Amino acid sequence: MGADLYISTLYEKQRAEWQPQFEAAARWRDSLKAGSKEYRKAQARVEKCYEKMFEQGYFRDPYNDSDLLWKFGLSWWQDVVPMLDKKGRLAVEQAQNLLERLEEREGVFEAKLAQLPAKEQQYFRHRYTSLQNFLNQAIELDAPIEASL
Repeated sequence: MGADLYISTLYEKQRAEWQPQFEAAARWRDSLKAGSKEYRKAQARVEKCYEKMFEQGYFRDPYNDSDLLWKFGLSWWQDVVPMLDKKGRLAVEQAQNLLERLEEREGVFEAKLAQLPAKEQQYFRHRYTSLQNFLNQAIELDAPIEASL
C-alpha cells in the first residue's frame, strides 16, 4: 500500500510504450531455467522495462518508514486527501499548495533527517526532489494529478 500519484497524459503514454516490452521480457524470463545466467540477464531486462513503465508521470510514496510526507510531519490521509476533488484528483492549484506546504516544513524535514544515517538522508532528499519535480511538472502542464491514497 502507498500513495500513488499520476499525471495521466504522461503516465499513460509511458506505460503504453513499455508495458508490451515488460510483458514480453517477463514471458522470455519465465521460459528460462531459474537461477541460470540467462535467467538473471532476462530478469534485469524485466526490471528495466518495469522501471521505464513508471518513469514519467508517476510518483509513489509507501505507507511505511520510507514515507516521505511523514518526514515533513504530514500525512497523505489527513493533509492531502482533503485537498482532492470529488474525482480523487489533486487540482493544479492544490498541487501548488502542497508544494508550498512542503517548502514551509523543510525545517521539520531537515530535523527528522538529522537523526538518520547519511545514506538515508540522501535517499529522502532525492525523494523530495522527485516529488517537487513531479508536482512542478503537473503545474507546468496544467494537469490535475490522479491520486490513489
